[in-house]
This record gives sequence, C-alpha cells and structure tokens, in this order.
Amino acid sequence: NAGVILLAIFVTLYIYSMQNQQLIVLRERKNEEIKKSKVIESLIKVEGKINNYKKTFSRKDLGSIIDAMTNIAKDTGVKIISVKPGTEQQYTEYIKSSFLIAVKVASYHALGQFISKVENYKDLFLVEDINIATAISAQSDKNTEGDIDTSLKISTITCL
Repeated sequence: NAGVILLAIFVTLYIYSMQNQQLIVLRERKNEEIKKSKVIESLIKVEGKINNYKKTFSRKDLGSIIDAMTNIAKDTGVKIISVKPGTEQQYTEYIKSSFLIAVKVASYHALGQFISKVENYKDLFLVEDINIATAISAQSDKNTEGDIDTSLKISTITCL
C-alpha cells in the first residue's frame, strides 16, 4: 500500500509540474498577445491620424479657397479686392500651390485678425508674403487715416 501511495504521489507531482510549466507558457503567450494588441491599437491610432492629415493636405480647388477667404474676410471686416492663382511648385512628397489675394482693411488690427484666422483655418493655409500700402484720403484739411491696401501670397500644401 505504501508503494502505491508513493507512486501516486510521484505521478501527481509529475502531472502538477507539467501543468505548472504549461501554465507558465500560457501566461507568457498571453503577455505577448497583450503587447501585440497594444502595438496594433497604437498603429490604428497612427493610421487614423495619417488619414486626418491626408484630409487636411488634400487638393483644394480655387472655388473652395475663395469661399474660405470670403468667410474669413466677413468675420474680420476685410474687403477682398481680387484673388489670382499663383505658381504651383511640385516637390517629391507634396505640391505647394499659391495664390495672390488683394484686400483692403481699415486698420492693422483687422489685418492681423485676418492673417491669424487664415493661418489657423481648418485647412492648411500659409501666408508667405505681405505687401502693405496705406491709401491716405483727405476728408478735411488734415490727413486722416484711410484704408490699408494689402496684397498677400497665400499657399496651400497637397500631399501626393
């Protein structure tokens, strides 16, 4: 009876050690899978950000640019005189399109607000060049401040 009991104890210990080793291997696999799923989740987030950037850097037609500039001008009290398409420069990764816009503003503050709203617009617009000329009008004997004639070179970037 003692031999059978000892044999049963050895068999039980052997089975226990085998199951314990399998449990350790399963825990390691589980940890690896958790790490893989975290990497996959981060890749999904990065892919979403890339898609958002592609939307931001998508090709815009002149009509949508004019609409955006008109809305910004209305908000800031700027009068748009003209909009002309400018040059288009092609690089290996993107295309840089520019256009020239002539505006008339009552003050430098309004011009600053306009430029700020253009550069902070949801689509990417870069103000690259500004030419300012003050048109002085004499309403009486004294010179008074008149409108400020400004031309701006604004560019957009499109990913290829």
